Amino acid sequence: MKKIAVVLISLILLGCEATPVQNASQVKTKSKLNPDIQLPLDVSVAYYVDKSKPDRKINFYGKLEEAAELVVKDFFSNSEKLSSTSDFDYLIQLGAVSDWDFVWGGYESDLELVIKNRNGDTVFKRQVQSSASGTGGVYDFNAVYNAFVKSIKENLIDFLNSQDRNLVATASEADQPVSIKDFFDDINPEGSGTGFYIDKNGTLVTAAHVVSECILVEVKHKGQTHAATIAKSSELLDLAVLTTEYQNPESISISEELDVSLGKPLFATGFPLSNLLSDYPSLTVGNVTSQGGLKGAKGSFQFSAPVQPGNSGGAVVDYSGQLLGVVSGSLNQRMMLTNAGTTSQNVNFAIGTSLLAKFLNKGGFSYSTNAPAASFEEASKQAVEYTNQVLCYQ
Repeated sequence: MKKIAVVLISLILLGCEATPVQNASQVKTKSKLNPDIQLPLDVSVAYYVDKSKPDRKINFYGKLEEAAELVVKDFFSNSEKLSSTSDFDYLIQLGAVSDWDFVWGGYESDLELVIKNRNGDTVFKRQVQSSASGTGGVYDFNAVYNAFVKSIKENLIDFLNSQDRNLVATASEADQPVSIKDFFDDINPEGSGTGFYIDKNGTLVTAAHVVSECILVEVKHKGQTHAATIAKSSELLDLAVLTTEYQNPESISISEELDVSLGKPLFATGFPLSNLLSDYPSLTVGNVTSQGGLKGAKGSFQFSAPVQPGNSGGAVVDYSGQLLGVVSGSLNQRMMLTNAGTTSQNVNFAIGTSLLAKFLNKGGFSYSTNAPAASFEEASKQAVEYTNQVLCYQ
């Protein structure tokens, strides 16, 4: 009897899983699109899903993002997830938090949809309840996804019906877009890393994973924040080039021929644990411990100078101030404990300067080739001047 009871309870909790919607045009809504509006419209649209989660609330932002993609591409000929390089006529901002409906089962979601034009003006705003109650069970997230699809479609229909027939013309005649940051009332960086200037014209290098998911990138240097543009990025190499309008007085020295010999003394500068430590760059020292990267990867090397989250993208420098590489990461301690039964100490990796130089040369970026510093103290002073914090807004 106990086994039967367990099976019955499991079935009740799981429920009958819903089939996810594959085509937004097949979803029926109460609102009907005006017959003179033909989809898809020739308008550029970006969509953004708020990933913040209020206390004791559930946030299905992944399902909401999938639902937004399905519906928006059905309505507009040119649509994309918001990124730092997006150029759009309208921005659709979405946010939802969900609670379990203990009476009917399923999830109830409070959905907010805001549409802004390229000038940052709000042209449409709705707060509605998206209901998946009475369908599926605790783990039936497809029902939540389907409810999001229906709600988003219904609201986009209401938006288009509320606009005049010159929606396309109005979008194309709008002023140049403002900064992405100006589209949000309250937005804070969700992550940070480190970068370093390679010339005196505001060009800097960081790790690609520091900026890969950002809708906006800023560079903070000596308390001053500057807008940054991702000029080139490679996830394969984990390298990115950012440009700013800041005219920095110092830049790092890069040489393609620099030897990374085993045991070579070095230091790393960066902004580790930025939410806990100071806004001033920190410096740690160590040595080259292997001339190969993870699993012997060519073009990278291993070093022992301690690094923490926030150091990624920072410079690894020898005692004469010459760049040896770019911090890319460390061995995952949890993974090591699980797979090897022990943790590692100061096993960190950097992309070598020779690989970076090829990346920069291919992209047409110039970089400094300064004379070696006279001492470690002078090299460390220079590092403070060219090292900066990279802020990622998501």
